[in-house]
Amino acid sequence: MKKSIVIASHIFWWITLGVVLEVFSVLFLQAVPNAPFAGHLFPMVTGGLVIGAVFFYAAFFLIPWARKSKRNLMISLGALLLLILSFSFREYQWGFFAVMRSTLPPLVILFLAFIFRKYSDSVKLEEEKNDLVLKNTRSELALLKHQVNPHFFFNTLNNVDSLMHEDVQKASTALNKLSDIMRYMIYDTEKEKVSLKEEITYIESYISLQKLRLTDESKVSFSVTGNPDNIQVAPMLFITFIENAFKHTALKKNNTRIDVKFDLSANQVNFSCTNSTTPSPSEKDDNSGIGLDLIKKRLALLYPTSHELTINKNDQHFAVYLKIKTNAN
Repeated sequence: MKKSIVIASHIFWWITLGVVLEVFSVLFLQAVPNAPFAGHLFPMVTGGLVIGAVFFYAAFFLIPWARKSKRNLMISLGALLLLILSFSFREYQWGFFAVMRSTLPPLVILFLAFIFRKYSDSVKLEEEKNDLVLKNTRSELALLKHQVNPHFFFNTLNNVDSLMHEDVQKASTALNKLSDIMRYMIYDTEKEKVSLKEEITYIESYISLQKLRLTDESKVSFSVTGNPDNIQVAPMLFITFIENAFKHTALKKNNTRIDVKFDLSANQVNFSCTNSTTPSPSEKDDNSGIGLDLIKKRLALLYPTSHELTINKNDQHFAVYLKIKTNAN
């Protein structure tokens, strides 16, 4: 739970109450300088805070227990009533109206305790809801990682097999890149945050292997501006967009290309992926929409107020622009 928010609200409440008691006491003493407690202002304020805390937290911690059953509710109401009567008992000698007047502050405190309890419970419920959604999203991500596009691996292995007869060194390099991709996907992405440098290395390996099936590698460009060394991001945020670009672009046709760019600063990651929209039927994948939806959910959970995702598409181009403020998480 976001305990820091709840704790901060409690601290703010007690500081405010202390200031209010102090101010009203000073104002009262200015109007009635000969009041009995004129020489005991600090003990009076401290006592008021202690009594207020007793009423407040008695109700605050009893409310969840009282909700469990009618019996608990009756016991809780009886306990709070006895607490109020014990506080007002000293006023009996001054009559009924004095007793009623003395019960007003405890009732106000109890009402505020109820409000704080509702707020605390709502924060906890929202946190639990977000945790559940995040767990589900992580499960979906784990499933997605293990459902690697078979076309990519089959094509890569076929290309490596061809390279074995033409360029053994290049074939060995390709196998090493494929091994690095598998290792990164299976092991490194289990972390909540990874180095952007590692993520970019993974993407670069993926693009390099995709280029093996192209006769014109200039149709695919990949560039990084800025230093990724000290930037941490959630893993596998960008690869889905790049995978979709390769799935839905027939690079063997004329006037088609894919451009992937990272523009980095100390506070922000700017990512873009644009591709020509000339899909090849053999490369269509019904799961591509699932991948995009998953990334959108992850961004909403992990970077709720510090990301901006824009997707533009028309008959010729599909473009993704993602900005992430890295200093906000």
